[in-house]
Amino acid sequence: MTLEKAYALAGVNEPLALHEAYCDLEQPLFIARTWDYDNPSQVHNQIKRELEEINLAELGEEERDWCREILWFWHHHAISCAAWKNDRSVACFHAEKALSYQEADHPNQITQLLFFIAHDRLEEAKSWAATITGDVEGPTAVDLITWYEQGLYFGPPK
Repeated sequence: MTLEKAYALAGVNEPLALHEAYCDLEQPLFIARTWDYDNPSQVHNQIKRELEEINLAELGEEERDWCREILWFWHHHAISCAAWKNDRSVACFHAEKALSYQEADHPNQITQLLFFIAHDRLEEAKSWAATITGDVEGPTAVDLITWYEQGLYFGPPK
């Protein structure tokens, strides 16, 4: 199995361009909270399905790395989508999958925080959140903990 179908869906022909196109396709949907792992017509879901059919071990390093990045990102966003749908068990599943694709040296620290939140491990979430810095991830971590403590993390979009 090759990446040709995923490339065709994104209108590209190389791994970095696939990642960039994937982000361009799904980011607006995620921001608008219309991103939905259950919607087969959303192109980011179609790309994800194609990537899952590939044996990543058979790819070259660059292709494998970008495919893992896309799969991590898809599952990372699926955690939040599951939370919007108030489905903790699905959030837990996607948190575990996201971490399985996330490289050890990946700069994102929110996935681990979402894992703790989805698994109802508040003290670990707070400890982890305290280590998160940066202009985006730091405030995001604080917001996620606050929403969780207020009972607002799982449930419909506000």
